[in-house]
Amino acid sequence: MQTQDLIAAIDREWVAERTLELVDIYSVTMDEAEVCRAYRDMMRGIGLDVDVREVTLGRNNLYARIAGQGDGPALMLNGHLDTIPVGDCPPARREGNRVYGRGATDMKGGMAAALGAVKAVIESGVELRGDLWLTAVVGHEEIEAQKDGPWALIADRNSGRIGGDRILIVEGRDALWVMSMGSMVFTITLESDAGGKHTQYVPFAENPIRFVGALIERIHQYQLELDAGPTHALAGAERIDLGIVTGGDYFNRTPLCCTLTGTRRWLPGRTAPQVLAELEDLARPFAEAGKLRLRVEMEHEREPFDTHANDAAVQAVARAHTQVTGQDAELVGMRIVGDANLYVHGTGVPTFYYGPSNETAHADVEWVEVDRLDRAAQVYALAAADYCGLVGEER
Repeated sequence: MQTQDLIAAIDREWVAERTLELVDIYSVTMDEAEVCRAYRDMMRGIGLDVDVREVTLGRNNLYARIAGQGDGPALMLNGHLDTIPVGDCPPARREGNRVYGRGATDMKGGMAAALGAVKAVIESGVELRGDLWLTAVVGHEEIEAQKDGPWALIADRNSGRIGGDRILIVEGRDALWVMSMGSMVFTITLESDAGGKHTQYVPFAENPIRFVGALIERIHQYQLELDAGPTHALAGAERIDLGIVTGGDYFNRTPLCCTLTGTRRWLPGRTAPQVLAELEDLARPFAEAGKLRLRVEMEHEREPFDTHANDAAVQAVARAHTQVTGQDAELVGMRIVGDANLYVHGTGVPTFYYGPSNETAHADVEWVEVDRLDRAAQVYALAAADYCGLVGEER
């Protein structure tokens, strides 16, 4: 009966209204002060005691806990409040079953659904055995923030300021996203000590650009090798991709410096330093052949995470999904990375994702369906009851 009370306490329209309210607030990374105040007030409005954790002036992580009444494990529902730049995305509005606007999918809808789930736990009178945490962070999207909100949460989890034996990030589509590859942005720099010369007087075989071209072809062959190598059942083969190639400063002058910048994604069980060393080994023969100085650098590196499908919290969400939708939950892995990559390695806490939707994230026209927000809120509430345990029920 307690789970039926939980489902009955989910207020679909309340979640939709909170989503629209949040989406209507401009909150691009580094400009989250207003949305932080709004979400804090929403948390307080449902009866939560909110710990406001300043990250930088006016930019706050928000933490709240429903204290467990027994010895059950603790679950943290987590997400970010900032968005990418608005761009061409239309203003916030509600049309029937959809809420439109920047952040509707990524990820204010998920944060409203999580809040709706916590509200249902409080209003239903259900007593959890373990703690249920609701946490919101800033500084997720834009590079300028350097992930300061997630890093602050990691520090606070490690210091004991907040708890959680599992972290469920309320982002992504309504599937169990339990694995992400590691990722880095790499830059390969090839520099010439010969100085710039008129190309008329330099055999093309000695032009640094020739060696850059050969290196690009080697990278293509390397991807073919990766395709034929080890794979992950959920995410496939490792990837190397190029996005920027630069070189030279004049049309008939040999370049002093050429760079190749791209992304490299790798499987669990390997590390960023190992992958960086492989890139150095890949590029070195071309640098040596062209008598060029080589530098290979990485930034924004994230190690892979892989939370087991049989993990107790993953299974709790899977059961909740089946109860709400009547279908088995899909297990997914991704090459892209998110805060789970940080949380797993920064805190040691198993982490995974389950959200209302992800199809329009970062799109020009971003929207989320109210029906899926409602289902997500139900899943979060039921999963909390399952994983944390209910007072009076045998485990």
